Amino acid sequence: MKHLLSLVAFEISALLTLALVIYWIEQYAGGMKWEYKNRSKFNYHPLLMIIAFVIVMGHAVITFRILPLAHRTKKYIHGTLNLVAAIVATVGLVAVIQFHNEFNIPNFYSLHSWLGLVTLSMLYLQVLAGFGIFQDLFEGAGREVRAAYKPWHVVAGICMVTFAACTMTTGVQEKYGFTNPEKFSAHAYAFNFLGLSIFLWVATVIWILIAVEKREPEDENYREIDSDQATNNSGDQGGDKEEQH
Repeated sequence: MKHLLSLVAFEISALLTLALVIYWIEQYAGGMKWEYKNRSKFNYHPLLMIIAFVIVMGHAVITFRILPLAHRTKKYIHGTLNLVAAIVATVGLVAVIQFHNEFNIPNFYSLHSWLGLVTLSMLYLQVLAGFGIFQDLFEGAGREVRAAYKPWHVVAGICMVTFAACTMTTGVQEKYGFTNPEKFSAHAYAFNFLGLSIFLWVATVIWILIAVEKREPEDENYREIDSDQATNNSGDQGGDKEEQH
């Protein structure tokens, strides 16, 4: 029940954030058009970044805690989602750079943009390091390397979620300043509620990572497969029998 309630809370916070940014784009920002010197091109940036980090990466981060699947299956879901997040976020970055260049606006001058570069760089590194170290499609890193890197990978994931929330909220505040909506208007409240939904999302994710125990497969056969695989790998590589990533 705890896992189900945690998943429901996550989905509500994530979908609420997505719904609010779509509402703001359609209601107040003129929709989206990927055309040369069309100001609506910018709107792809917040939408794609929220899809990348809140929806896709958010699901990747909670995979090991929530899904009742074999460890190896969860590992591939986790890695695939992070890769998709990196691709979507890259398109979002291209959108805002093109928009800035077409209207002669400087790039990477604000705190929001600096935080965004840090967050995106962490995502790229997580994807590359995760694939290079934890994959088992062909011979990769040894068990000792995996065990040594795993705590860093986990901590980096938590930091990435936090940095993503900081980046998105500073972006919301920055756009609020540029737009300058009338105070206490529905437009202004749209910005505020979007920011609050991002904080609700990150709080839900961190709570899941800290307070919710890892979910094991309900089918005992899957547990035995995971256990046998860990034992075989431990014997082949001469390491201690520890949990694989």
